[in-house]
Amino acid sequence: MGTSAMRNRLLIICVLVLSVASVAFGTDYAIVVNPANPLRALSLVELGKIFKAKTTIWPDGKGITLVLREPNSPATKFILEKVLGGTFDEEKAVLSDPGRKNAVPVVFAESDEEVMRIVGGNAGAVGVIDVYNITGGVKVIKIDDKQPFDPGYVLKGR
Repeated sequence: MGTSAMRNRLLIICVLVLSVASVAFGTDYAIVVNPANPLRALSLVELGKIFKAKTTIWPDGKGITLVLREPNSPATKFILEKVLGGTFDEEKAVLSDPGRKNAVPVVFAESDEEVMRIVGGNAGAVGVIDVYNITGGVKVIKIDDKQPFDPGYVLKGR
């Protein structure tokens, strides 16, 4: 009876650990813009051009500001690898390039709430946040004609 109870406890612990891990890696990320931005969708290629500072202004003429979580956060690492297609270190170097400050500045925020506050207060800002943290003040745009919960959405966590 003691061995069976121990085995059951171990099984419960393993299930809990796996559940927590799947939630951490199953995050869907949303690309958000200021509500005044008329943009409704971007392709992943167009988003990559913004990240690389090859596209520097929106169609309405406003300058683009990129707002991300801290550079070493799991969210930023995932997004950089998905959007830019290279390794995290290569893509982090793209964002750190001193020449891009005048093209598409990058602002790093400590939380998704701060990302939303910055994007909500800057008509040219575009940010990346966990979809479950969206509370308002920003507009979610489609990537490759898909919303975050659509099948095949490209920014779905692992």
